[in-house]
Amino acid sequence: MVIFFAILNMSGINAKVIYFGNDRKVIRRKEFLKQLSHELVLPQLSRRSELTLGMPLNLQNKLKIYQTPGNDEHEEPETTGMKRKRCEDCAGPGNKRKFTKYNCKKSSV
Repeated sequence: MVIFFAILNMSGINAKVIYFGNDRKVIRRKEFLKQLSHELVLPQLSRRSELTLGMPLNLQNKLKIYQTPGNDEHEEPETTGMKRKRCEDCAGPGNKRKFTKYNCKKSSV
């Protein structure tokens, strides 16, 4: 962990040197590192806000502010109108709960 944080510290110093080399305004190191870390995390937050399957609703609501513009509407998956039905061939007395979306693989073979 010490080596990781040393590398992280050096990369923060190098980023600040480059920042000042581009004739930017002078800011405190702590504020610069907060701003840098926030900007580095934004792309991941944007990607994660689009993949909310299995995520608690409170986290989904918090991630909505990081969604990229134009992706507000989720595309609905195409449905063929078929409901999940019980396979007639496999639904014997022991298999009462076997549901399939289309045809059962065992029965169609």
